[in-house]
Amino acid sequence: MHVWQPDLNAQRVGPLLFKLSFPAIAGMILYSMFSLVDTYFVARLGSQALAALTLSVPLQILISSLASASGTGLTSLISRTLGAGDGRMADNIAWHGLIIAVIYGVCFSLVGFYFLDPMLLLFGCTPDTFFLCREYLQIVLAGSVFTFLLIIMENIMQGEGDTVMPMLVGLGGIILNVIFDPVFMFGLGPLPGMGMRGAAWATVLSELLSTWLIFQIITRRRLLLAWKWAHFRPSLRVVKGVYAVGLPMLMAELAWVFSMTVQNRLVAGYGYTAVAAIGIFLRVRSFCLTPVFGLAQAALPMAAFAHGAGSAERVKETLVKSGVLGIFLLLAAVFFMQCHPDWIVGLFSKDPGLTETGISGLRLATLCFPLLSPIFMVSTVLQALGKGVKAMMMSMIRQLVLFLPLLLLLSRIWGLNGVWMAFSISEFLAGGLALVFAIDLWRELPGRRRVARVVLLQPGYWLRRTLAWIK
Repeated sequence: MHVWQPDLNAQRVGPLLFKLSFPAIAGMILYSMFSLVDTYFVARLGSQALAALTLSVPLQILISSLASASGTGLTSLISRTLGAGDGRMADNIAWHGLIIAVIYGVCFSLVGFYFLDPMLLLFGCTPDTFFLCREYLQIVLAGSVFTFLLIIMENIMQGEGDTVMPMLVGLGGIILNVIFDPVFMFGLGPLPGMGMRGAAWATVLSELLSTWLIFQIITRRRLLLAWKWAHFRPSLRVVKGVYAVGLPMLMAELAWVFSMTVQNRLVAGYGYTAVAAIGIFLRVRSFCLTPVFGLAQAALPMAAFAHGAGSAERVKETLVKSGVLGIFLLLAAVFFMQCHPDWIVGLFSKDPGLTETGISGLRLATLCFPLLSPIFMVSTVLQALGKGVKAMMMSMIRQLVLFLPLLLLLSRIWGLNGVWMAFSISEFLAGGLALVFAIDLWRELPGRRRVARVVLLQPGYWLRRTLAWIK
């Protein structure tokens, strides 16, 4: 039986956070860079193809959200189980994860394939983009089982505390995707160009190869999990444990998909150029958020393990340090987006109308961007501690109570500029919401002494605690 090593609780939080997050951040930045290259190749097909890719995103997010929700639940449960020293049960949980991935992949492919046309209409596809979206998503849906397996296996490895190998596998997959993109999209030698269908085949083939690779790694290396089939016992308790964290996260992700669907339908009313512009913004926004996602990948197993080991102070320190570091990283991103939006949009299109719309969007929609770091970190730590319902509530309030009403209201007042402003204003309000949830979490964790909410709201308190931890 493999025994969980005490590294996640023995090392200091700062160095350990850097050790676990740096490779994840570096890998995710490279991953996002290659993903932007993928968008670049699609943009070469024209603004209409780029708009079709943007309108396909909600359905792809629906797939990845189901996989990520299950995977996050697995990461949290495996980390807490290993932290408690039960390697056999951790093995059982991992096997449940693989079986869940296969079931979801097959079912989602079949259901999504038969209901694709009405789903595309629901997501806001127009006659200009419908057939491009359809030919792209038919192929992506057919290979969705590899999406599920890949994401869930990466999360299982993160549950062991390994953030490097999932990053390398994911990076390798996106490199393959970028290599395959121009070959399948534009043709090479006897292979004819397939346009959007080529982009879809590039995605499926790269995910298939990445899935095969990561399966070989986790079953042969056996770092902390034994991967013995004899340890598998079908258990409703395990499934409940996974979705105690995963289901609330899935509900939050579905709220995001719903908001994005409304957003795309709204923006489609301004023409496919506006859809292409918001597609560029969302890809650039996702790229700039990769450092925070990397920090979250490191913070989740750290906080889960510390909680399993009964170290509340370590959980608090992980939350504050990861949140503050993320703010500084996002400030650098905002500075670049505010100062050089023309260069960023120009990478994808030379269309004057698209460039003008994209520049305006980048500047208006990123005014409160750094606040996303504490928002995501509070949610991550809540998930790590098994408080998935609270994480779900926080995310759903942000999407359905803040962003969506602002989107509908401001678009009526300021048109397309109102859509951009809805991002910034909702992020400002969500920052205050995250503070409320952080204070409640702080007081629920056992410590040397209970601190009143009024003390926690004093800026000097957080500054003193942060400086003490930095030392």
